Amino acid sequence: MSSNFAGKAELSTDRSFARSAWLLACAGPFIFLTALILVALYGAPEHDDFCFAYENVRYGFVPTVLHFYTGLSGRIVPLLIIQIPAAVAQAASSSILPAYVATLIAFALLFIAGSAFAMVRMWPNVGGPALIVLMLGFPAAIAGATPSAHDLLYWLPGLACYVPPGLVTILILGECVYAIDREQKFSIQATTWAVVAAFLSATCNEFTAVWLVAILAASLLARFAFGQKMQGGHHCIIAAAVVIGWLIVAAAPGNGQRMAAVDSGWDLSFSIRDGLEFSLIDLGTLLVSPSLIGWLVLVVAVSTAIPAPKKRDGRREKWLAWGIVAVCLGCWYFEYFLHQLITGARLVDRAQNQALILIVFGFTLSSAFLARIYWPQLREKLALGGASISFDKPVWPLLLNAMIAISLYFSTTGSRLRLERATFDAFWEEAVERDGLLASSPDQVVKVPRHRWKPATLISADITSNIGCVARYYHNKELIAVDPPSDGAR
Repeated sequence: MSSNFAGKAELSTDRSFARSAWLLACAGPFIFLTALILVALYGAPEHDDFCFAYENVRYGFVPTVLHFYTGLSGRIVPLLIIQIPAAVAQAASSSILPAYVATLIAFALLFIAGSAFAMVRMWPNVGGPALIVLMLGFPAAIAGATPSAHDLLYWLPGLACYVPPGLVTILILGECVYAIDREQKFSIQATTWAVVAAFLSATCNEFTAVWLVAILAASLLARFAFGQKMQGGHHCIIAAAVVIGWLIVAAAPGNGQRMAAVDSGWDLSFSIRDGLEFSLIDLGTLLVSPSLIGWLVLVVAVSTAIPAPKKRDGRREKWLAWGIVAVCLGCWYFEYFLHQLITGARLVDRAQNQALILIVFGFTLSSAFLARIYWPQLREKLALGGASISFDKPVWPLLLNAMIAISLYFSTTGSRLRLERATFDAFWEEAVERDGLLASSPDQVVKVPRHRWKPATLISADITSNIGCVARYYHNKELIAVDPPSDGAR
């Protein structure tokens, strides 16, 4: 009896330590994401923001959308999102700076929440602190590997066109895979939210609709191959919403005017070749990203620690693992190709962020399936001291905690934040001074100092970019950009 009691007490102690260790493992991604949110406190509008702000203050949301729809772009949802800070500032009779910061923080939280929900749906049989690690680790891995944290989190025109549709895409992909893996049907509720979300995301840019249609087509093909109920009606309704959203974007008169201004676009062979070259270069960069490597190791470890499913289909799991990678890589390349075709230039960083969200999610799904396929071998290989990997063993979360913390510390974004952190306060002070000068100066001709401090995390273009929009927002003054004062003049 005493031996049995001692064994139970030891097991209970191990579990208690393991739970504490899993909570500790949350610290790395939690601190990293918190730091990213706090950086948004230094955010400030730039160039394009002021064009939308002026239009919103003068005309309102709908007329502004119609104006840009006919003259610039058919991306309806981003056209609405970018106006939010100006509308909030006008309603509160305040500067645009705090409204802009609040909007950035709201969308940073939305990015984290959407990414976390995708992990909850992916691992319904994982709970407690281990699930929290996954929920925080996924957005941290994306933010750590991004080619531009500025465009992902700190510049509204950059994130509005690509982050929301990126999140919708992975959620729809996740639901398709979830249903196929568990041989389940789409519910009415899931279909309804997918229709609405797919329609809105299709109006965010020109390529998301193609992604979503490809994912839905792959879902139908997989259901047919595995002998499952097709639910063609549900898929077609979602696809119809996607097509309608894409037609709204494609039919915008502003698209024709914008594309006509590009002389180097619409070279098919050039776009196929260069799109492939640049997509492979950026994919190679991503594959050696510390945050991605650390994240995928975590995914494999957690998937190995989960007890093997009672009902499994190894053939289906292998097809899903490699099929997901194929679909995501195809979408990745298509975005590069389409951008090259339309603009004649390499895919910009802000658009790469949407591709990044999809490809990291695709690799996550595939890694989880591969870990399930090779579950016995992995448990044998990952055994420490003869003990298999388990949620109840504190050594594993401690090791994973160290690995996650190191991978995020040395990630692209982590390294840049450490390099630029000392300049954030100075940049913010200059932004506040500039806003105060432009809002209060009685002169019609105002000399505006350029930023002396320009952390790439927070700024991509100074006052000289779209200076006319800045002038109109600040009461139609004529602005003249001048060199910033020297240290002695400040």
